[in-house]
Amino acid sequence: MTGVAGIPLEPGSRTLLGGWSEEFGAYSFWDPRRHARSRSRSPSLQVTAETLDMAGQAGIATYLRPADLGREVVVALAPASLLWYVEHGLPLHNAEEDALAAGELADATPDEERNFIDDSQTPSQAARRYDLVETMRPYRDARFRRQVLHAYRFRCTVCRYALKLVDAAHIVPVSFPESTDAVTNGLALCRLHHAAYDGGLLGIRSDFSLLINHDVERRLTDLRLSSGLADFKERLPERITPPMSIEARPTPMNLILGLRARRWPTSLIA
Repeated sequence: MTGVAGIPLEPGSRTLLGGWSEEFGAYSFWDPRRHARSRSRSPSLQVTAETLDMAGQAGIATYLRPADLGREVVVALAPASLLWYVEHGLPLHNAEEDALAAGELADATPDEERNFIDDSQTPSQAARRYDLVETMRPYRDARFRRQVLHAYRFRCTVCRYALKLVDAAHIVPVSFPESTDAVTNGLALCRLHHAAYDGGLLGIRSDFSLLINHDVERRLTDLRLSSGLADFKERLPERITPPMSIEARPTPMNLILGLRARRWPTSLIA
């Protein structure tokens, strides 16, 4: 990058400072604030080949680059993560040396996130790590959604509708320690069947068969909220349509844990 004496920062707008590597199929982004008043007309914007290679394969990688004002956090990304960076990823440049944990936090469980924060040496590091965890959660959610919807070809696993009304639902809820963001812990569900699944009305057993929770059905009837329930049940297939790829299909244990987490009667869990 030559012929630039500083990167302009306009009030009320967001400035991105990045580049694309055709060789590694990855973007890199630097902190524009550090280069806003560059004295050189050829600013030094560097990242290692190892970082780009890791980002191209894993989706995200970070690099601590020596700089005049401490070390600069460089963020490297696969193309699928670009929108996440624009919307949520800029705080990574504030994470200092903790930014190196971004890749691990992309796959972290809630317990691992808490341990990462609790292991802080100072209150300022604890605050910085907390912000980093909060930054990486949307990344994990976006990646989970992409993987699940792609595995199910953007169709609800129950009714097979698409219509851009399909969510990526966790089988084992995120609040449970056993929950992960692996595609095998996900289901593609339309808004109706997603709500029915999370609300405990609709269940999916380990053999992919569907069932109705009669306790919830009776409760809805008592509350006079059962309008349309008969039609809902009549339209249900016997089984979900799992992904074509065996590696992406829900695991039997996740489906069992999903029913337990939603307090299904033990007699119906299998």
